[in-house]
Amino acid sequence: MALSLAKALVLAAPEASQGTTPPAQDQDVIPSSPFAPPPTKGLVLQTGDFTWKFGGYIKVDLIHDFDDIGSTDFFDPRTIPTTGAVEPGDTTHLQANQTRFNLDVRGPSTAGPFRGFFEGDFYGTDGSFRIRHAFGEIEHVLGGKTWTTFMDEEAMPETLDFESPTAFPLVRTAQIRWSQKLEGGDYFAMALEDPASEVEPPPGVTGEVKEPWPDLTGRYHWLNPLGHVQLGLFTGMARFVPDTGGEDDALLWGVNVSTKLKTWEKDYAIAQVTYGDGVGRYRGGITAAPDANGDLEAVPILGLMGSYEHHWSEKYRSTLAYSWGEADLPGGAQTSDSQEVQYLAANLIWQFADRAWVGMEYLYGYNETFDDEDGTANRLQFSMRFDL
Repeated sequence: MALSLAKALVLAAPEASQGTTPPAQDQDVIPSSPFAPPPTKGLVLQTGDFTWKFGGYIKVDLIHDFDDIGSTDFFDPRTIPTTGAVEPGDTTHLQANQTRFNLDVRGPSTAGPFRGFFEGDFYGTDGSFRIRHAFGEIEHVLGGKTWTTFMDEEAMPETLDFESPTAFPLVRTAQIRWSQKLEGGDYFAMALEDPASEVEPPPGVTGEVKEPWPDLTGRYHWLNPLGHVQLGLFTGMARFVPDTGGEDDALLWGVNVSTKLKTWEKDYAIAQVTYGDGVGRYRGGITAAPDANGDLEAVPILGLMGSYEHHWSEKYRSTLAYSWGEADLPGGAQTSDSQEVQYLAANLIWQFADRAWVGMEYLYGYNETFDDEDGTANRLQFSMRFDL
């Protein structure tokens, strides 16, 4: 493959209108819509009709916990202890696990525009490299692993914490998706996705969790002069097959309504509402548990999330984000299951260069379990990032 070095190797510069502030969410989220333009930053090579963009960033976090929490590399309120002896807080560590690299390939094909995307980070076991995204798409069809069609990847607040507010869908999964663009920039999509249920068996009963069929997910994305509104839907089934006796099924469904709207100059607000039986599977929560009679029951969950990003100047911005989630656990659930969680994040970011920023963030979490015990945790996180 012959390349003209002078023409084929370029370093993509930020848009002039952005100053030193990058486009919101460009630094973290890879939109899985086939109609989304590629991010502006990265190392770009042109080979004939194909564009190869190498991107990602290097990020280091200094994390100080004032209270005990089980998730030291990210802030998950469900891991906050609520019973028994609580270990002393005041622990500090540094990590670079969120560092990530990606490859975005785009060009023509005989069936329409082609895109292939791969991205990984270092949140694997013991800091090993793991796959985040790996998908290909031509025109309307996408296949591979990326954000679930049920969620709105464009309505995520900018937090230094890797976890982000917990009470909204956020998962990457293998899928086959069809997307259709509509007049005015609106679009809808439907997908068959890999199911992944966390099912609790009745006490003392052994068996196996089964996934009878793929999840069916969909979204409708409306554009408006201030931003967008999206409706996400899913349905699926969880099954528990005991070693002795008949199988037990639980029907799953969920709805997610989200929006991201411009408010003043570069500021914007985000809101999401999620409800359904078994929607906890989209954030690593309990999908189904036994009721008082030992019968499998999907866990109804209501989640609310809101955030606001304010730009103090060209170089300074802040995000305030809060989420609350509550599960209506059936009578046979384990007492250690989380029944209510809260998450609060407030940060200040200094964009000291077009490809680098530093920031400080305060995090608060609350966890209440099925036995009515509760616990809280407080954290300060300092982060530094260099965009490729």
